[in-house]
Amino acid sequence: MTQTVNTAMKENGRRAWKGAAFVLSVLVYLAGLIYAGVRSFDLFARTVPPDLLPLAVLGILALELTALALPLALHYWTAPGPQRYAAMAFYVADLLLITANAILDAAQQAGTLLPAFMTAYGVYAVPALPVVCMVGWAIVWALDPASREADMRATVQAATQEALMGQMIEATKAIDITDAVQQAAAAAARALVGETLGRAPRGIALPEAGVPTLAPPARAGVVGGHTYNAQAPAWSATSHRPPDDSAAEHDQKVKPGPVQAAKATRNGTRKGASADGPKA
Repeated sequence: MTQTVNTAMKENGRRAWKGAAFVLSVLVYLAGLIYAGVRSFDLFARTVPPDLLPLAVLGILALELTALALPLALHYWTAPGPQRYAAMAFYVADLLLITANAILDAAQQAGTLLPAFMTAYGVYAVPALPVVCMVGWAIVWALDPASREADMRATVQAATQEALMGQMIEATKAIDITDAVQQAAAAAARALVGETLGRAPRGIALPEAGVPTLAPPARAGVVGGHTYNAQAPAWSATSHRPPDDSAAEHDQKVKPGPVQAAKATRNGTRKGASADGPKA
């Protein structure tokens, strides 16, 4: 298709008008949200005490932001199918609730007699509108394809795990696992014994596996001022030669030393000896 200057100018003009219409529609939409927000704030403010007015602001934000976010979700997020249908139904319900709030507030301001269903709506539904928004968004999130895919994966994994456990139970019935169980029990017992012995006092030496334990050597004693070895063999006191080296070492230890002569005193008498008579 050939494009002339005239068709190009028409196309550009159509794009310009399309952009202007989009901008005006956004302004009209925002103006409607602001108007509905003022009405909703006045309605919510009469349902809460004056010191809890921030709760009224939260309720207005829940409604107004939902009305602003749902069109974007329908165009850029929701997938064809249940999620998009749920988002569209939620969007329509949110707009109806905003409209009902504006009508109810105007009627109460004018003192008009309200129908019974509008009175019930103002008493029972208006305080719960933020919760309604929460439920709607929860449904939209639950229908997201990513959530559904994760749920299906979890379902498949659970089914596979259940089938595997069933096969394991059948295998344990057909296979003799007595040896494996005994080996595991022996290993657990050795580990428990080792852990128990590892807590013994530091002063006690634990015997090693396969090494025989020897009795401790007898200690030397002292009797009558003389030291003796309990392990040395007995030998006669009249024998001239001890039967082994240990007895010879004992003789060497107890052999008396040389006797020194007593010194003479100046008067010729030995020290410690009594004098025989007077000195001449």
